[in-house]
Amino acid sequence: MSKKSKKDLTKEIAQELDVFDNMLSALVELLEEKGIITQEEWERKTKAKITKARGLPKYRDIQFSDE
Repeated sequence: MSKKSKKDLTKEIAQELDVFDNMLSALVELLEEKGIITQEEWERKTKAKITKARGLPKYRDIQFSDE
């Protein structure tokens, strides 16, 4: 079994992120079509969550810490 190169792992992660982005976009579009949420509401909510999370420990930093 060969080890994957750093470039291959980065590409794999990028592809997974693309899939998640497409899934999330489809979900938001569906909610918008059904009149449940508007694009502006989605963007406002997303921005608020990102702003609130600033300064908090990141899960990945904790998960992959060497301690």
